Amino acid sequence: MFRSLLLLSGLIVSSYALVHAVDSASLVPVATYQKARAEGFTKAIIRGYQEACGIGGQVDPNFVPSYNNARSAGYTDIDTYWFPCNGSGNKCKSYATQLSELAQTFKAHSMNIGTIWIDFEKDAAICNNWNYGTSGNQQQARSLLEAMKNSGFNFGIYSSPGEWGTLFGSTGFILDNTAPLWFATYNNVETLTLGTPFGGWNTAVGHQYTDVSASKLFDLSVFAH
Repeated sequence: MFRSLLLLSGLIVSSYALVHAVDSASLVPVATYQKARAEGFTKAIIRGYQEACGIGGQVDPNFVPSYNNARSAGYTDIDTYWFPCNGSGNKCKSYATQLSELAQTFKAHSMNIGTIWIDFEKDAAICNNWNYGTSGNQQQARSLLEAMKNSGFNFGIYSSPGEWGTLFGSTGFILDNTAPLWFATYNNVETLTLGTPFGGWNTAVGHQYTDVSASKLFDLSVFAH
């Protein structure tokens, strides 16, 4: 879909293409993906790995079936996201092992994945992840990033200004601001404008603008074309 930026005078300043995307951690039926695609959501992002802190992390059981359903619905632009297992009270697999399990799943099911998005998000209610203190969390993030870079996969970072500040003590903490950023701000505004810069980013390639969809199975985002 195309969007135009307009001055109050009505003159077009610039126009740009946006890719509309759905993301989910649920098992999504083919029909739901078909409807989303018909409505112009041409990109799908599926949770590939969940923290599952009781067992050290695992490939999401919904990942492969949802991927297959998205493919059956005609999706070819498919990413995944990794919600890593960590936390001092959890016996998590190493970050390298978590990524290896994800990689093995790609291979075993001949999956064509564009980008792995690293989900930097606090889960205090269930797993109490990211509980190493400010400096400890920063070190964990560096270790996580190193494992991702060693995997050789295309990757980006998903977070929000609030989550980033909570995890790392400051929105100013820079982990890798050369990595593509997909940020969450639920303002129902379908633009890539990063209203509150964080992590050294001033621009983003993706914006998750709402967690409400008609099917109740998706969050909705826009991405740069």
